[in-house]
Amino acid sequence: MLIAGTLTANFGLQKVKATISPAASDPLAFTIVGDVEGWNATVAGCTSGTPNCNPTITQFRGVTFSVLAKWGDCCTHDFAIYTKGTPPAGVDMTSPCFTTNTNGCLVRTPSITPTSSWGINFNATVPKDDFTGVGGYEYYCEFHPLSMHGKFTIYKNPDPVKAGTVNIVDVATVAFSFGATPTSPNWNAAADLNNDGKVDILDVAFDAFYFGQPI
Repeated sequence: MLIAGTLTANFGLQKVKATISPAASDPLAFTIVGDVEGWNATVAGCTSGTPNCNPTITQFRGVTFSVLAKWGDCCTHDFAIYTKGTPPAGVDMTSPCFTTNTNGCLVRTPSITPTSSWGINFNATVPKDDFTGVGGYEYYCEFHPLSMHGKFTIYKNPDPVKAGTVNIVDVATVAFSFGATPTSPNWNAAADLNNDGKVDILDVAFDAFYFGQPI
């Protein structure tokens, strides 16, 4: 069985054109629109507390995803990713961001304006190969942290064999450890995709959902 190895962070900034559509169908390359009422507040159906407004976004450990942050209203914004659990009061746009930070800002864009959108490439390093729950990050506009605050939920990579696509070998890898816990002879930490200390139907279903998709 393949045991998941150590994964490292890979962060970057890229200047992008402001004409890219605000629609985001690809979770690995999506757009989010800045508005003082909330990220994506200009998107139809967004009201306070709805999934479209400050959406919770699912990603995977070790899989680089791209966020394009666009301007959408009257005000200046930025897009910053913080460690899980950072409250709005802990957001400080004057503090430095470090990819190795364990408490605070990991990466931020320059200011977003009507003529300047910015993208972030982000490679999550959580959750670890243990059973302490799913990983996560907070994302903010540091100018408006109270209203513009969403979350990333990070699962383990559903491609444990690292083939670049979720295929039958990945599903079989998870299935082989079905019913296992950390003390079981067939335990494989990489197969515990939701990181809850057991390989069960949720892990199989999660892997099956992404079957055939490039990761």
